[in-house]
Amino acid sequence: MSKTIQNPSKDLTLIVYNSPKPPKYIKINKGLMRSLIIAIPILVITSIIFSIITSVYMKQKLETAKSHEPEVIIQLREETGILKSETEALKKVNEALMQKISKGANVDASLSGLLALFAAPIGFTDSRGLERTKIENMSNSVLGNKVIFKFDLLNNTGAGKRLSGYITIIQHHYSGLSVYPAHDIKMDSPQLQYSEGESFVVSRFRPVIAEFPKPLGSTVWYKIFIYSRTGDLLAYKTSGPHEIQ
Repeated sequence: MSKTIQNPSKDLTLIVYNSPKPPKYIKINKGLMRSLIIAIPILVITSIIFSIITSVYMKQKLETAKSHEPEVIIQLREETGILKSETEALKKVNEALMQKISKGANVDASLSGLLALFAAPIGFTDSRGLERTKIENMSNSVLGNKVIFKFDLLNNTGAGKRLSGYITIIQHHYSGLSVYPAHDIKMDSPQLQYSEGESFVVSRFRPVIAEFPKPLGSTVWYKIFIYSRTGDLLAYKTSGPHEIQ
């Protein structure tokens, strides 16, 4: 007598009784059921892990932003301080210029020879006696077809005040003279303008390096003129003779 072997059903049959209504038969695919049982916990765990990673990352970004915030604030404060000091300096220059304009141009006769090469600024004042700046450590050397003249410009105002103005250096030699920085001297206006000098701002000291063409002669002298922004003579000094090899 032969026995019939039945293959396992692929579906799970559920009978739902809901009296007085007739029972209902519900078939659920076993493979789908197994997939859901495995997939749902994996999705839940993945979501939790992703939420944790996202939370940690955002927290780190927030901490980084907080750590950089003081640096940004400090930088903005420094920039604001610089702009404020520059604005105050410009106000002082404008006030000084207005006073000079009201006085007009007047150069003392004793300075006429010293400043003969310069056009007289309006309201010119010889401020050398205030000793607001000093010129020290002068030297010169030859480099190829150039003569290099150096010195240190010292701020002698004290109290941490910055000093600003213009530097003009004249190199004298037997064949003529040279000017630093190079000026565009016009025939109708042969005199030098103090504001065409090298601009400077110095807190403590500033090295100055001037280049001149090497002259034909073997000896040179230097005249250094330091003017303020408004055209006052802050310092004047000579150096030489220097032998050119």
